[in-house]
Amino acid sequence: MENIRNTGSYEKLGNIEYFIPTPLPPKEPPLNLSSEIIEVYGEAMHGLGQLNEMAERLPDLTRFIKAYAIKEALLSSAIEGIHTTLMDVLEVPLATNKADKETQLVLNYTLALKVALDLVHTQGLPIVSRVILSAHKTLMQNGEGDKANPGQYRKQAVRVGNLIPPPASKVLDLMSDLEKFINDDNSLPPLIKAGLAHIQFETIHPFLDGNGRIGRLLIVLMLVDSGLLKAPILYPSYYFKKNHLEYYQRLDRVRTQGDFEGWIYFYLKAIKESCIDAHKRALKIEILEKELRQTILTNKPLSNMQESCLQALSILFQSPIINVTELSKRMSKSYNTTSNIISHFIDLKILENVGIKKRKKLYRFTAYINLLEDE
Repeated sequence: MENIRNTGSYEKLGNIEYFIPTPLPPKEPPLNLSSEIIEVYGEAMHGLGQLNEMAERLPDLTRFIKAYAIKEALLSSAIEGIHTTLMDVLEVPLATNKADKETQLVLNYTLALKVALDLVHTQGLPIVSRVILSAHKTLMQNGEGDKANPGQYRKQAVRVGNLIPPPASKVLDLMSDLEKFINDDNSLPPLIKAGLAHIQFETIHPFLDGNGRIGRLLIVLMLVDSGLLKAPILYPSYYFKKNHLEYYQRLDRVRTQGDFEGWIYFYLKAIKESCIDAHKRALKIEILEKELRQTILTNKPLSNMQESCLQALSILFQSPIINVTELSKRMSKSYNTTSNIISHFIDLKILENVGIKKRKKLYRFTAYINLLEDE
């Protein structure tokens, strides 16, 4: 099938034929927002609205940001064949040994998102190379960073399946064009712009490694920056991972067939489904917290320590793997008092003993972790 539009050109240098994408937005013809695309666009926008409404209602949004950022990090990393568990990630602050390479890469992703958001929100930077390079430097630190030139655009050719992305000499100019599209082009709605920016970023493939993860991070960053998302509580990789073969096929068909429309339709479904999942999960977490608070308030053995128990419960929703020392410090209570609370929580099956790290027993907030892990 021939391209329905010009998406780029091929440049032969030596024996290598590089693909150089045309700057966004799509032209000749311009992007066709069909009735099907408009319908799923409306559903995705509704989903984002629901998430924002939930974010305003939650008494402690920061714990959702942390939990959902970890979930996106796990899912986005898994797409790249980087596999670890939520438990492994949550145990790191309490462990004696360094995290293994894959767990560290997932932690790096959550830090990279934070770094990017801080630069854009706190320092007021637009989404430009400084932000993207800082996120990449953070993502690739500790472990495989030295091999991937963290925080630097690549200086050599790379191959991605059947695609040989632009030569390194073109990367800076192509990223500059992408920055202009992200920050200056108002011809398309911000939600669709984020989807197009992702595909363009992946086609440019500006880094030796970490392109997929930074490209998916860019979606969340753009949605927050545009005001479509009040906080980074969306994990689009939920849908990309479930449909990873189609994900790569849709990305490839943009280059080979000019099918931006097929990609945008798929991407909007990803946003919609991810919103639905994030919202449902948040409602289940709300219900769990209400049930456990009720359990504490109606449990006679806890009648003299209800306030402390409720404080401990709130901390567990922020740090669902914990030991007595850490909980004692967070509560500003004595070791014995905190140990007593944990014993009661074990009796109530709120906590369970999961082993020893740093010569201290670790306790797992099982019901909450199960809600976060549930696929």
